[in-house]
Amino acid sequence: MIRVESPDLVQYLAQFGLDLSDVRPQQTFMFLAARNAAHYLDDLEVPIGVESRRTSDASLLEREDESILDVIASDDRSLESHLPADEMDVRLIRSTEDLPRIFPLEWLWEVYFPGLFYAKLAQRELLMPEWQRAEPGAGELAQEIFRREVVEDSSIDESPRLHAYVLLDTSTTMQDHDRRGIIARGLALEFLRRSHRQGARLLLRPFTDETGELSVGYGWDDFLAITRRLIELPNAGQTRIQAALEQVVQDLRGAGPCLGANILLITDGISRLSQNPLTREELHTFILGDLYDEQRAAGAIATLKEWSRTFRRVWQTRFPEILTPTQDDCRQSVLFLQSALDGRSDVPGGNARLRRVLENSKALLREFKRSLARGTPLPPDIRALEGQLDELEHTLPPESAPAPAAPARQPSAHGRRRWSRAWFATRHRDSGQETIDLWELIRLAAFHVWQWTRRQYYRLFRRF
Repeated sequence: MIRVESPDLVQYLAQFGLDLSDVRPQQTFMFLAARNAAHYLDDLEVPIGVESRRTSDASLLEREDESILDVIASDDRSLESHLPADEMDVRLIRSTEDLPRIFPLEWLWEVYFPGLFYAKLAQRELLMPEWQRAEPGAGELAQEIFRREVVEDSSIDESPRLHAYVLLDTSTTMQDHDRRGIIARGLALEFLRRSHRQGARLLLRPFTDETGELSVGYGWDDFLAITRRLIELPNAGQTRIQAALEQVVQDLRGAGPCLGANILLITDGISRLSQNPLTREELHTFILGDLYDEQRAAGAIATLKEWSRTFRRVWQTRFPEILTPTQDDCRQSVLFLQSALDGRSDVPGGNARLRRVLENSKALLREFKRSLARGTPLPPDIRALEGQLDELEHTLPPESAPAPAAPARQPSAHGRRRWSRAWFATRHRDSGQETIDLWELIRLAAFHVWQWTRRQYYRLFRRF
């Protein structure tokens, strides 16, 4: 079995059209959980459903009748070839079987923008050459040419349809006291990512004791919108799984009959269940955290297992493993910040977005250090990254302070002044001109000398 190496967090975020400046630290760990918990979803498949819909208007269909118009003689040469003849046309691929024929430049999308590549693949937007074949002459083609007629066709119009439905528990108990809410969203993100790559119809509905608003869509833009809504959902209320499942059935069957769909149910609690509303739909249930009242929950768990094609429990002891970044995650986050400051990476939005990258990098380093066993020495690479991150923090422009409502009072000559960086930047106005008193100048110079010495120390530390 070939194991595909997991991408680092920066690369994984890019598959959702995001980077470290687009998400807050709590949301960053949702994507980290999505990548680390991907193996829980390896055997889940989103089946191809065929939605049958009867058209009210009859369509037209070409068919051959029994009249033969012409017969052309032939030699035994075959013209079925992908080799060039006279001219080349460019067209879109029809299926994944055409992938070997796409232009080499199309493969660059997979290298640098894999999310966009798979979106174009799902929507059949990749380009491939089609070589035109010469018109057959006398003696080149043996074929009976039949007369074609247009007839009325009133058959059922069928089209393939993929369904990927996320039913997410957002009740009060899914708050992040033990970070189960982060892991729940991580499982949902990975399920949606895989389903989007298969060209699925994506559906997301949060639920508590009431069902929330349904998000549904196809394609890249809908995928981004559903992802953004998922990571920003609040938590409140109780849990009613029975009502939520009944709503799912209405959603899936409301547009017409369908041969199948996959439903990912993510919850941390068990509620009263009565009658299974699912028939052809496949249910995959994930229970997060530890259940303390096992006797009361035993009946509901047995019922959910019976209803589910897949039933898994992610125990609380597995949470730290799912939320632990790798050294490469920490390294790439710091490199992303360095590239943004050097102008090699485009981070629009100014200083606020850069500081968001900084906070995400700090959070990843803290989580990695916390995952180390007691007594385990800190790896030299992580120590060096901490120093580099501290140095980069001092190169960020200062945060813009809000304008004061009224001019600040000048401090008394005998008053005690606050020792801070903001104090070093204070200016006194004397006769309309900016001046700095002697003590301010000395302390400001000392502060810059201390900063310079600190940077030199970290450079020397990294060198050895």
